[in-house]
Order: sequence, then C-alpha cells, then structure tokens
Amino acid sequence: MSFRSQLIRIIKYEYWPFWLFYIPAYFYYAVLAIKSKSILYFTKLNRDMKFGGALLSSKIEILSKLPKDLIPNTIEIKDGDSFAYVNTKRVHQKMSFPVIAKPDNAERGKGIYKLENESELKELVDRVKQQTYLIQEYVSYPIELGILVFRNKKGELTISSMCEKSFCSVNGDGKTKLGDLIQNQIRVAHRIPYFKNKYQNEWNDVLDEGQTIIIEPIGSHNLGTKFCDARKRINEDIYKWLDRVLSCLPLFDYGSIDMKIESWDSFKFNRGIKILEINGVNAEPIHIYDSEQSIGQAYKSIFYHMKVIFNLSQQKESKPPYSFYEFLKGAYLNVTQKNIC
Repeated sequence: MSFRSQLIRIIKYEYWPFWLFYIPAYFYYAVLAIKSKSILYFTKLNRDMKFGGALLSSKIEILSKLPKDLIPNTIEIKDGDSFAYVNTKRVHQKMSFPVIAKPDNAERGKGIYKLENESELKELVDRVKQQTYLIQEYVSYPIELGILVFRNKKGELTISSMCEKSFCSVNGDGKTKLGDLIQNQIRVAHRIPYFKNKYQNEWNDVLDEGQTIIIEPIGSHNLGTKFCDARKRINEDIYKWLDRVLSCLPLFDYGSIDMKIESWDSFKFNRGIKILEINGVNAEPIHIYDSEQSIGQAYKSIFYHMKVIFNLSQQKESKPPYSFYEFLKGAYLNVTQKNIC
C-alpha cells in the first residue's frame, strides 16, 4: 500500500476499522444499558430473529417468509453436504453461474463470494464446516440499495437511512496495466494480495481505453464498495412498497433491507426488485459512509439510531428472551464461524 493510500485511510473515518470507529458508541451503549437495567435490551426487538438480529440470525429463515418473487433463487449448503448433492440442487433449480455464496448469518461482507463455475463451488463446499451457507442466484439489476427502517408502537414506518452502493471498478486508458489500476484504488488498498491472486492471469494486461471492469461485485463497504447517501430519493412509493413487504414480517421492529432494483421506478410499479437479505438490530445507517458525510454527522446518526433501538425496546413489556449466558455462547459461536469463513 502506498504512503498516500495509507494516509488517506488514516485521515478518513470511513476506512477505519469497525472496532475503532465505534468506540464512542460503546460508551453510549453502556449508558443506555444502565438506563434500561438490561445489557440485552435490544433483544426485545425482532422476535423472529435470534438475539433481535444482533448475531447468528438466519437470513434464509427471514427471506422464506417473503413472497417468492421478491427473493433470489436460493439453496442451502449444510455441514456434510457433498458437492454432487449441492450441484444437483443447483441444476434442478436452474441456477446458472455466476452465483453468490454467503454464510447464513453473514455480517459486513464477511465470507461472501461470487462463484463463477463448478470448480469454485466445489472448493467452497469442501471448505464449509460447522455452519450453513447460502447459494443465491446472481441478480444483475444495476442498482443496489440498503434501506434502514423501523416501525413504532403504532405500526408506522420510518425510513431513517437509504444508501446506493457503487461497486468498486477500474477504467482502462489504453496504457496502464490492470494491476496498476487496482493498486491505485484506495478503497481496496488493503486487499491487494487478494486481487493479485484473483487476477493473476490478467494482472499485467493493459485495459483498452474506456474499458471498465468491476473488480469487486459484493456490495460491502468493507470490501471496497462506495456508499452514496440516497435519502433524497425516499418517496411515498418506497414507503408503500415497504409497508406491503414488511406486513409479511409482523414481528419486525428495526433493521435494514438490502436489495437490487431494475430502476428507480421499480417501487412504483412493484416489479424488478429482489431482496438479498434482511438484517436486524445490528443494521447500520450506512449513509454515514458516504465520503461527503463529516465524522460529526456520522456519530450523530449512530447515536440517533441507538436511541431508536433503546426507545423501541422500552415499549416492549416482556423481558429479553435470552440470558446473558446464552448471548455469550452465541457471540463465541459467531466469532468461531467467522474464522471458518
């Protein structure tokens, strides 16, 4: 990584490690936990998600409650499944390559891959142990969104964040090698060894002028995707569409919906939309990672959403459904499964 890239990644908070950026939030969480008299107050929300969606929440369980036309064709890979079995299911469901593979409880883009052929699928199946993976059809719609929404005690929806994701790409000029173009991309400066391996056969090729290659097709900021604040595009059509969809999830209180859409008119006409996943209380207002946002604005938004979760939890009469011991066991399992990925 060049000195310039290192300096930019130090100065701009959007590139900071998650644990570092969220240090102020840890202190605010302690305050809210004391006020609520429970460190697990957030698990009162989203009763159809484990721990309220904080960790180990099954994506396929939530997606399966939605209309089939809204979700990508998906199959599960479980520990012990053979490649022959998985590939037969893929063929039976007419799922062609490329496909997206992700842990059933994936977070922040960890363990998510775009698989181009049977060889890559076999490699994944042979590597998957002690957890469930999902294989989803690759949705080629051009716009990917993350929408954060919550429902108050009266059942009214509020969209508090919406972000459009711009996949990391490089543009050829007819002179520069692919490897040099990638190394000049600050957003993926921390992943150069990965890209050297991925593009080892094309690393020294010169891209034609005007040629564009998307080098990272997974919509995760951690992997290099640019997040663009799209709150100005929020309109009544989106609210009506969300209200219809979330009626299938009556226990949903707070979370984010990641989706791909064919166009911005998709919500109006209720077509050309695929929901990739739904997250719970661990969902972030990802517009804060827009490069135009200041660090002050980012923390203000984070604290606002933490207060929203706190207030919603206080409206729930029942106690948290999990003990502290259960949560610790879940947190340990969550860490070990990430290491497996």
